[in-house]
Amino acid sequence: MSRGTKADAIVVLGCRSLSRLRRRLELAIEVFREGAAPALLLSGGGSGAEPEAEIMRRTALTHGVPAAALLVETVSRDTLGNARYSAALLLARDWRRIVLVTDRTHLPRAALLFRLAGLEVVGRFGVRYPSRCTAICSALYEAAATVWSLARVVVGAVGTLIGQRRNSRLE
Repeated sequence: MSRGTKADAIVVLGCRSLSRLRRRLELAIEVFREGAAPALLLSGGGSGAEPEAEIMRRTALTHGVPAAALLVETVSRDTLGNARYSAALLLARDWRRIVLVTDRTHLPRAALLFRLAGLEVVGRFGVRYPSRCTAICSALYEAAATVWSLARVVVGAVGTLIGQRRNSRLE
């Protein structure tokens, strides 16, 4: 992110690993304190008993982030959902420019999906993995996940077009 670039919000993506979640949030709080954006959007419903975004919200508050600066998205279950539901929250406020925070190898796929959801990614910050082996495995996973995510986007777009054609015929 270049100096002087200001975003509307910093979006932090959730994950199943609490240690990785904590590292992502700590990096996002650091970026927030440096003035990159006036708000943190904590995104992630996850599959646990408590949504990942709620865990991040509680932690951010204990680190001194004002409650007024926090937005919470607890519906998403994956990166595509993070992008869709976060975009809905942000665009409703007419916010389009975001800084994205997640793991390093996850950034390219996440940024692509957030762009496709209608947001402008003006900055990216990625948490490093603890080992080279973990980073390589994650990069391989992300390559496959990118193809799968894009297939889901295309199928969703085709379904929308078909639904629109059906509705126009009925009118």
